[in-house]
Amino acid sequence: MSALRQTSPQQPAPRAGSKTMSIGVVLNRLREEFPDVTVSKIRFLESEGLITPQRTASGYRRFTDDDVDRLRYILVTQRDNYLPLKVIREQLESMDSGQVTALVSVSSGEPIVSPGTLRPSAATRLSDLDVADQARAEVDTVDELIKAGLITPDPAGFFTSDDVRTVTTALALMEFGLDIRHLKTIRTGAARQAALVGQVTGPVARSGKSGAPQQAEELGRQLTALVASLHTSVMKAELRGQLGQ
Repeated sequence: MSALRQTSPQQPAPRAGSKTMSIGVVLNRLREEFPDVTVSKIRFLESEGLITPQRTASGYRRFTDDDVDRLRYILVTQRDNYLPLKVIREQLESMDSGQVTALVSVSSGEPIVSPGTLRPSAATRLSDLDVADQARAEVDTVDELIKAGLITPDPAGFFTSDDVRTVTTALALMEFGLDIRHLKTIRTGAARQAALVGQVTGPVARSGKSGAPQQAEELGRQLTALVASLHTSVMKAELRGQLGQ
């Protein structure tokens, strides 16, 4: 059992007469939206108890449409909110028990996940013009953020919904008087924190053990959440000191 394993949520039983599909069909349905999803990733999520596909007498996995929706929810939540499996597990348990209270962002106080919504997220292969349009930013501003390293296109030249969020956040900070130079300082600090997390996750990813990449990815999410929480606490303490409180 993985060290990351928690108590399994009680996934609802499949509806009577539900059609099933192989893991290969599941991959084909998910890869347009999640090109990096693999058989190993799905097996890892199963080993962690987040999904429970049916098994044939020969031991082959068979998935229903509900299983695919559940997988999509997990993958969207991991990708768009970078949440660790422990938090996603709590969301799934709420969904399975009929509770649909949205998870609330610590930083903004706004819902960042709606458990009752399992529809696919927006496209993630975006041009710089798409990013500017979705973030309601000037193209020149997006270009400046690219040059500053705040957002970076993939090898094919595309961006993701995360980049749109970064641009939106950068615009909000700029409204308070921060400029590209200040944003580059924030980026440098984030890069150092990422390198710190990488010192822990790197050896796990390179261990060669079964499921190592998925375990390293999940460990990275857990560490990122802890680092972000500590960073917020330290900033609050520093601000209180500056304000003489």
